Amino acid sequence: KNGELRCYLETSAGCYIIRDKEMEVSAIYEHAVIAAQECKGQYMHHEALYTEQMGKEMQREQQIINEMDTALEEKQFVVYFQPKYELDGYTPRGAEALVRWKKPDGTMVSPGEFIPVFEKNGFIIKLDYYVWDQVCQLIATALRAGRKPDPISVNVSRVNLYNPNFLESLVNLVEKYRIPPEYLHLELTESVFSDTENVILNAVNYLHKAGFTILMDDFGSGYSSFNFLKDVCADVIKIDRVFLKKSSHEERGEQILRSIISLSHDIGMDVITEGVENVDQLSMLAKMNCDWFQGYYFSKPITVGDFEEK
Repeated sequence: KNGELRCYLETSAGCYIIRDKEMEVSAIYEHAVIAAQECKGQYMHHEALYTEQMGKEMQREQQIINEMDTALEEKQFVVYFQPKYELDGYTPRGAEALVRWKKPDGTMVSPGEFIPVFEKNGFIIKLDYYVWDQVCQLIATALRAGRKPDPISVNVSRVNLYNPNFLESLVNLVEKYRIPPEYLHLELTESVFSDTENVILNAVNYLHKAGFTILMDDFGSGYSSFNFLKDVCADVIKIDRVFLKKSSHEERGEQILRSIISLSHDIGMDVITEGVENVDQLSMLAKMNCDWFQGYYFSKPITVGDFEEK
């Protein structure tokens, strides 16, 4: 009929098998809800059964949430630097800033644990800014001392690109420390560039026009990498480490890697390859004229003190 609107609806159900008859109804409900959340974002996955692992993960996530504000106030989040090396002489030139969570008792919380939680609850906006501020202080100190530091790249989460105060806060930060934007490089994951929403594309274009160097991180980890290369205003491609992993199709992988590097150069983009762990990988990439390298072959992430000594 005219004006008829068809809607596609999906249901999801969380199931919990009651083994303790004395268990409170509210607790039974909470367990079922936890199971139901497993269905979110999964096509044709309409029901899930509660497992002990789900409960442990939920408790761990809640523990991280309970401690995050105190951790930021007490500066338990520590910025490490993974140096980048250029092809010419394999010389260290700048670094990527990475965040680690070091608790007062000395234990380290893996970024793989807390970053996804912070991206989900929005706390990543505060953590991103904290890292940017730390890096800007380091760059400003070097400039005041009369040195010309190499650029340092910082990660910008997808969540921050939707933050209405993001652009202003970043620009204000470099102005506060009187840092020319070319000293602060911005790393955005490949998936950001595949998002066709104007709010993200406009933000990326604005940053580029403001003088920031844009790095497309994790290139090749998605399934449509080449589709948007012609439209994005990125300066550097960071090839994902998956291309260096051993597989039964190594020759094909090497050919693809060679083609990516060649194509990037043809359109005026530099290339960094992540995850370089041995001399054979380095030799192969050098023959392909890869511009920059990152990986444990050269250096693991190091403290600010060790980085300044390099």
